[in-house]
Amino acid sequence: MAPGPIVIVGGHFSKSRDYRGLARVLGEITGSETHVVEITPSDWLLGRLRGYHRLLSRIQSTVERALSGGPSEKAVLVAHSAGGVAARVYLGGEEAYRGRRYSGHRRVSHLVTLASPHRVVDRAALSPITEANRLFPETPHAATGLRYVSVAGNAVDGADPESPLVARKRYGFFGGEERVPGDGVIPVESTRLAGGESVVVDGLYHDHHRGRWYGSDRETVERWWPADLRNGGPALTPSL
Repeated sequence: MAPGPIVIVGGHFSKSRDYRGLARVLGEITGSETHVVEITPSDWLLGRLRGYHRLLSRIQSTVERALSGGPSEKAVLVAHSAGGVAARVYLGGEEAYRGRRYSGHRRVSHLVTLASPHRVVDRAALSPITEANRLFPETPHAATGLRYVSVAGNAVDGADPESPLVARKRYGFFGGEERVPGDGVIPVESTRLAGGESVVVDGLYHDHHRGRWYGSDRETVERWWPADLRNGGPALTPSL
């Protein structure tokens, strides 16, 4: 049986067209309808200045539209990079986000994040992430059955003397350590959420601009897609 509809949340300053290929592959693997949230770079910019309410409203309306008129009561959220942090805010928790509660956990069965910087050092430039972590730490809805899966690539090992300096600097910016594995932008350790599952995939870069990324093709997607959301196929082995 196919899982509920799949809703894809793009990363920081991305465009929805960047995820059309991923949406197509996920539809093939699962037999489910796939939807990409229409988020623009200006949504991210406005979010940085005023909070992510417009971005979160776009996620909310896409989830509701995906579920409207269908047999499923819950959707599967797949979120890339900073989109994974926004998705956690949409899921909500005991606290409100800047005066508003979204409570998306009631409408979501799985949150699958791809290279999302969940764990970061405390610095002003990363304050939206540290705010999300303060309000909605780790996996607050795991006990109620919502499944969290964090996926990371390790195409660039910062411990390798020949690794690009720019990648090591990015690792240090997000996680505080430069000589660690990651996907060229986000270190593996920053992607993990306590109480959730962690999957590390060899050879994947952060996005399609850098090389083979999480949504490059079906073979790649099948390396990290959860077994319980497939129409058959091999089970993945989480790296915990």
